[in-house]
Formats: sequence, C-alpha cells, structure tokens
Amino acid sequence: MAIGGNSNGGRRRRLVAFVVALALVVALVLWLRPWAESVMRVSITISTDDQGPTEVYRKQVFFSSRRTPRPVVTADIDLSRWAGRLIRFDVQGEVERRILAEGALGYPGCSAALADAAGSRPIEFVGYKSDHETRFHIGDIGCLAYVAPVEADPPFVFATQENLWHAMRVPEGARLLLSLTPVLDSDLGWVVLHTRLSARPEVFVPRQDSPPASLIAPPRPDGAGRPPDVFVYLIDALRADHLGCYGYDRETSPEIDAFAASAARYEQAQTSASWTRPAVATLLTGLYPSLHGVMHSQTDKLDEWPVLLSEALHDAGYSTWSLTTNGNSSEALGFDQGYDGFTFSARDAAEWVNGGVERILSGLGSDRPVFMYVHTLEPHLPYTPKPESFRRFDRGLNGACDGSLESIDRVGRLNPEVTEEDVGYLMDLYDAEVFEADRGFAGFLDVLRRAGRLENSLIVLVSDHGESFLEHATLGHGHNLNQEEMRVPLIIRFPAREFDGVSVNEQVSLVDVFPTVLRQAGVSVELSYALPGRDITPGSLQFVPSAASRLYAEVSKWEQNPLDLVGVIDEDGYKRVFDMSEISGFMATESSIGLWDTGADPSEQNDLATSLPVRAAYDEQIVARWLVLQRESRNAAAPGAPPRAAMSDELRRELQALGYLRAP
Repeated sequence: MAIGGNSNGGRRRRLVAFVVALALVVALVLWLRPWAESVMRVSITISTDDQGPTEVYRKQVFFSSRRTPRPVVTADIDLSRWAGRLIRFDVQGEVERRILAEGALGYPGCSAALADAAGSRPIEFVGYKSDHETRFHIGDIGCLAYVAPVEADPPFVFATQENLWHAMRVPEGARLLLSLTPVLDSDLGWVVLHTRLSARPEVFVPRQDSPPASLIAPPRPDGAGRPPDVFVYLIDALRADHLGCYGYDRETSPEIDAFAASAARYEQAQTSASWTRPAVATLLTGLYPSLHGVMHSQTDKLDEWPVLLSEALHDAGYSTWSLTTNGNSSEALGFDQGYDGFTFSARDAAEWVNGGVERILSGLGSDRPVFMYVHTLEPHLPYTPKPESFRRFDRGLNGACDGSLESIDRVGRLNPEVTEEDVGYLMDLYDAEVFEADRGFAGFLDVLRRAGRLENSLIVLVSDHGESFLEHATLGHGHNLNQEEMRVPLIIRFPAREFDGVSVNEQVSLVDVFPTVLRQAGVSVELSYALPGRDITPGSLQFVPSAASRLYAEVSKWEQNPLDLVGVIDEDGYKRVFDMSEISGFMATESSIGLWDTGADPSEQNDLATSLPVRAAYDEQIVARWLVLQRESRNAAAPGAPPRAAMSDELRRELQALGYLRAP
C-alpha cells in the first residue's frame, strides 16, 4: 500500500511540474510574440427612429500593449441608404488582454469624418459635463468624449462610460469615414500596479467659428434724414395666445390687435428664459443667459462687458431713456447702462409710465433720435385688476386662489392642488390685467402721436415671458420652458409703416431684437463676441432650416444649481427640454420635460422622447454642444466670477412681493 501511495504522489508531482512547465512555455511564447497579448473589438451600428441598431461594421484587432504606435484601422461606410434621414451611429467595443484578462485594458478611440460631394468635414462627439461633482438626476448629457493622446485631425476621442455616438441628417452621396485605435489606461497615466489613478482626461471641446469683429449695419441712403426713433415697449408676463391678434377668443386686446394690423407680427417668437431678469438681459444684449451671466435671482446682476442696446445707440448719437416698474430690470441689477435718464418706480401702473414718457419727450428736440425702453408690469403676479376690468371677464367662478402670491404659494406652484374652477378664476383675473395692459399701450401710442413720434419710429412691442395655468402642472412662471411660458408676443411697427400687416411664421427669439434694431437704426457696433441672433426684418429674413434657426432657452432661478432647465427648438420644430437640477422635481414637473413636435402638437402634450429616440438623441447632442460653447464663450468674454448684486432692503422686499425672492 505504501509503495502504491508513493507512486500516486510521484505522478501528481510530475503532473504539477508538467503544468507549471507548460505555463512557463506559454508565457515565454506570449512574451516573445507580444502582438498576441491584447485585442480591440469594435462594432458600429446605425439607428433610425423607425429601425433599431443595424450593425454596419465589425473588427477585431490584435496588438501589443508594450509597442507604439498603436495600430490604426479604418472604416469606410456607405450611407446612401439613409440619405435625407436622421440617423444615430454608435461606436462600441472594448480593449482587453487576450489571456489572463483582469478587466478592461482601455477604450476604442475614434476619429470621424463625413464625406460627400461638398468634401470631407469632421464629426464631433460632444457632451456637456456638469460643473458639480454630484448629480442625483439626469447627469451629463450628450456623448461625453475625452481627447486621446494620439496625433490626428480630426482628433481621436474615447468614452469611458458609454458608447461614442453621434446623430445627424445624412446628405446625398455621403460616406462615414472612421479611424479606430486602442487607447490604453497606461497611455493616459491612469494605472500603476492595476490601481486606477484619479487623474482625469481632457474633455473634448468642439470647434467654434471666430466671432465677428463688429455688427455692420447697411449705410443709410443719401437724403434719408436722421435715424428713426426707437421705442421698445415690454409688457411683463404676457402670453402671446391671450391676445386676439394671436387667436385668443376673449376681447382682451383691442388696441394691440389694431396695432398689429399695421405692423409685422411674429407668430413663433420665443423668449430665452421664463422669468424677467435673464429674459430682459437677453433682449438688451442679444445674448443667451448662460453667456450674459444673469441666471439667479439672489445674486446675479448684468455685467459691464456686454454691449447693451442702449449703449450702442447712445454711442451712435441717440438720446437714451428708460422707465421700468419691475425691480428685476432696475439700476441696482445693472440695467441702467447707457442711458441719459433711467427711472424705476416699483409696481407703478401704465398711467405713471405714460406720464413719464410724455414728460421726457416734451423736453427733447426733434433733431436727435430717441431710444426708449419702457417696462410695464401688468399682467404680472399678483393679479389685482380694477373691479371694472374684472367684470368684463368674470365667469362667476369661485377659485381657491384670489390672485395673491400667498394664495398661490398655499396650493403650490409645482403640481398644485387646484381644480379647473380654481385655474379658470385665476385666468379671469389674468385676462382682466391683460385688458388693462392693452389700454396702457394705447395710452403710450397716444403719447407718441401727440409728440409727433409715431409714424416714422421703430416700435417694438414684446414680452419677457408668458404665464402657466396648469398646462404642465405649474402655476405662474419661471418653472418650465413650455410654450405657455416661452411663446411671447413680438410685434414690430417699422418706420413709414413698412411691412404693415405682415405675418412672419419663422421661429424667432428675443436674441434677434438686438441686431434687428441696430440694422434699422443704421448703427454698427464693435463686438468681441459672436451674436447668436439675426436681423428679422421681413424681407431680409431668409429662413432656411439650419443650425442658425435653432432657438435655445434656459432657466435657473435659485442658487442651488448652476443650471436647472435647458431646452432647444431645433430647425425642424422639435422641442427638447432637459431637467439638469441636482434634485429631481426641484424645478420641473414630469410633464414639463420631454420631446415635442411643436408644429403638430403646439400645446406640447405628446412626449415623443421614447417613440423618436434618434430625434431625442439629435436634440440632446445639440443642447450639449451649445452648453459647452456657451461656457467657453463666457470664460473667454468674462473670465472669473460674475458680479454679485448689492440689493437694498427695499429692492429685496420688492422682489419678494413679486415672487422672485424667498422671504427669510
């Protein structure tokens, strides 16, 4: 028995020795033939809204992680079967060791271009990464790509969390040209003894065209006389669809309707933010909020670096004046720049405004052109119409909210506990105030007529934002980016009554007012940054669906977040809104976030984010790219922290009374 046991033990030792020797031989072979050590596997798929991912390319590449340069393979993919369609292509795969693998070794890197009859142009994988470390809700958006340490143009990029992806509309005769190479953790200096270091790669930043050096206005023809007077009359919180000229069936606006009949009416005008301070800053600078920097109610004021409309016209010889009744556009918040005279009177009525306009104009000569910005408050919350005005619209409803801020805060502004009768009563109060705003505007026109400044002036009637009445489970404004808060009236009477009765159906924005006014005034201005807006004078507006026709909006009223909501209406009329808040439901309701076809569904009730996944990805990519470029432009134009508002106790109480600041 002992002899047999020793024999079995010897066989086991010999077997162990053989296995060890074999392993050493295999290791030696692998060491001597390092090209077999690692592998990159890549698959490319293409999706459309009506067809899931279709694989169009697959490749497996063996290489040595100890040799450089890394292998590069190319893919040339014919896109003709998708010509004219919106597609999303995904580059997915892994880089790992072939034998004795201990997880991923790195990532597939990709450099992409699109080629057609017009030539070859790079494709950019772009994502927006939040400034905050912790995100509890949506997280980063777009395709967050990092720059690989590989010399190439376009650059090689890679993704660490998901696939690289890009959405686009395919031109005729297009081909997708891709170069692919492994990017290893060791190339990035991330791994020491299998421990990932905390160093972060560089996030890819898309290229941006050089900004124009100036905004050039066409020269005024000989004998044209002095430039036209310019009046911008803003009615706060006025929804476009509560005016008769925009299709409302209640007689809220007879005077504005008559004015619109002798002016150009913009049917699809959008604001840039759903509350006053950032929206007015956009109107007067031609910049979106994340660039001009006015976002938060507690701290933000308008900086001195953007050129305001008042400053550009003042430098061109205009006499410049402002009268405002909303503290959000007061001098303490930076809105007094460029004026010869600036007056703020908290919550005064239109009669006070018109009296001030008349006093100013009566003291001015006719030889110098005038620019005047007028900001009236009705129909802003709280709703307190005159009894005789309310009787015109009172339907006898008994609502839980009486139009005061206290009553609305009691039921809540997000997902409020109200009935249809409650909302109907609030709407009656609101419409009564719209009627009073209409009468105030009529008085303003009478003042211009008596002063002899009506017929040959440029008169812009506009609002800063609309108002919600539970369309997306919110009340008031500043809590969503839906059409009830974003679509505003924009009616422009041009000098000599040119373009009377013209209806403009193209998408336009408050960012377009700045360049339009300067072109009409014949004023050129030097700028160190790009303007996103266009001259929207009827006849000069050549609307072609493109990147230039996209409209953006964003809102972040409270200081908890750098950004809460952001959205775009793309060139095809699809609207995408994202909740960027760190806390879910902080600024958004479930129905206010989604993807809508604003042409087929103007009330934004049918969320298409699930049924049109490629369109949703396309708009996500647009928003991500825009946010990145806004941040880059802001850092270039005004590096460092933005200025902080120094509010008096009086102004703070005033903004609390309007619902813009929370009471202590």
